Amino acid sequence: MNLINIGIEEFEKEIYPEYIKIFPKEERKELKTIEENYDKKITKIIKICENNQFVGFFIINTIPNSQYVQLDYFAILNKYQNKGYGTKAIQLLKKQMEAYEGIFVEIEKLGLGKDKQDNLLRERRAKFYETLGFEKLNFELKWFGTLILSIYVLPISTHKDNENEILKNMFEIYVSVHGKEKVERDCKVIK
Repeated sequence: MNLINIGIEEFEKEIYPEYIKIFPKEERKELKTIEENYDKKITKIIKICENNQFVGFFIINTIPNSQYVQLDYFAILNKYQNKGYGTKAIQLLKKQMEAYEGIFVEIEKLGLGKDKQDNLLRERRAKFYETLGFEKLNFELKWFGTLILSIYVLPISTHKDNENEILKNMFEIYVSVHGKEKVERDCKVIK
């Protein structure tokens, strides 16, 4: 398996159509936002390939002086799911991000889904990340007044930050990606 950093043109042509299919509209960023953050060198797009076949992708966010990487979007294409590609891809991403303290991901809070199927999907997602070594933090984030997200961190180094340090790094990335005004208005920590 290979993780390949790609440019915005390849993203638009090959990955963006899959991104639209996989992620519901309310979870997606506008293409313009992804492009702007790519141009600012905040967003990186990583194509996941197995035997030269496109099997999935990561969209990550990093900023200078941050010790953490935000795993913003991660998907394995439907026809390649349940074959171990997701596990292998996360393991390779962890190796590629050795310069950082950890990788964080947001997962919709368990038990708050719109129906039983949504709750099962959230549980599966959390179990997947936990199996790979991600640790759930002791706070949640409330975005846009209604969306509650649990935060999971995959430690990379042996150094262990306290949750306030992780939160500080997370908010620095959020402000870089979304802007200070939007983050202050729409993102609250729930402890």
